[in-house]
Amino acid sequence: MYNAINGSLSNADFAAEHRLNERAFTRQRDLPFERLVSFLMKPRARSTETELASFFAAIEGEAVASEVPTRSAVSKARKGLAASVFEALNRQALARFFSGFGRPTWHGFRLRAVDGTTFRLPDGEGIERSFGAQPSGPVLARGSLLYDLDLEMVLDFAVAAYCVSERELAVDHLKATAPGDLVIYDRGYPALWLFALHRTLGVDCVMRLPRKQFKEAEPFWHSDAPSALITLHPCAEQARACRDQGAEPDPITLRLVRVKLKGGETEVLATTVLEETRLPARLFKDLYHRRWGVEEGGYKVTKVRAEMENLSGRTSLAVRQDMHAKVLAMNLAAMLRAVAQLVAKRLYEARRFDYKVRMTSALSHLSDQLFHLLYASPIGCAELITRIIQRLSQTTEQVRPGRSFPRHNPGQRKAGYHIPYKRVV
Repeated sequence: MYNAINGSLSNADFAAEHRLNERAFTRQRDLPFERLVSFLMKPRARSTETELASFFAAIEGEAVASEVPTRSAVSKARKGLAASVFEALNRQALARFFSGFGRPTWHGFRLRAVDGTTFRLPDGEGIERSFGAQPSGPVLARGSLLYDLDLEMVLDFAVAAYCVSERELAVDHLKATAPGDLVIYDRGYPALWLFALHRTLGVDCVMRLPRKQFKEAEPFWHSDAPSALITLHPCAEQARACRDQGAEPDPITLRLVRVKLKGGETEVLATTVLEETRLPARLFKDLYHRRWGVEEGGYKVTKVRAEMENLSGRTSLAVRQDMHAKVLAMNLAAMLRAVAQLVAKRLYEARRFDYKVRMTSALSHLSDQLFHLLYASPIGCAELITRIIQRLSQTTEQVRPGRSFPRHNPGQRKAGYHIPYKRVV
């Protein structure tokens, strides 16, 4: 997949497709299209100047680069680069990886999860115009992921103004789904039109149902039945919402499943999978628990490990470039990790517990070796990937099933990233 990315970066037509004006990247400079994209892809936690020095030293094959572009040169060059380049490269990398790597299933389904979040952005007039200013506190953007729960990869990512709802972003994610997927949603998503859209696309879903969301579900809330079928009949407003989304406004049948938690609470899940034989009700507690993977593997890695909110620019374009570039880097690291996990499984198969390759280690190796992975020959790239995978297969931690810890949310505002005060290392 790394050679495929490099092939795209060196393709003139691909570069022309993702530049913001006709003059961008037409002259020979220190930061042509492929170098700028590669540099922005690299996971980094140091200052821009330090990262530039390290990047160009790798290009020259020297300990210290003789000539390094300035930070202002990066700022100028990125003004001609569309953030869509990272989305396109992400799609290419995923397609190439899945073509040669078996996609695991759960009871015949490929498990996906959709979840939204907010990202704190630096202050700036341009950023406020694009994402909307808040009455108090920092500028916020709305983010959303379509996440592969088995391979722990981001299949689709969106960042938008804070006023855009999570449901609106979820609609865009459905373009990256296919029949055979089972998409899991939290309780903020259920809407008749979203169920109808899933039916139209032939993609199954499971959503946690809030109390009093649908009047047809109320008898089930008051019963003790483990599961039941209900039929929703759209009103005029709901039918109009269905048509607006390209879904048929016909009555839709859903299956409700009751899940009892350890603390005595009851959750009700609504699903388009109607057949008990295909997906028994007893499986739904474990299934919905799997949704937690988008929180732990998705947003914890995104915000903490990849430092999504640690941005290198103060424009809306820089925000989108950095965020989509970091998602691409996360996925490239996850691909290395997925293969290393297969090796680790064989290495530790005689042990009592399973062992899991650490995502932090995969991101660290990617940061150190990204340039060499992108610019090595096919043979050299394959040899380097083999060495990285062998090393990653030994950087594991034991999986202890059944462990759980209470969530601590004191409501305090966490420390942010301040653009003018970058790290000096």
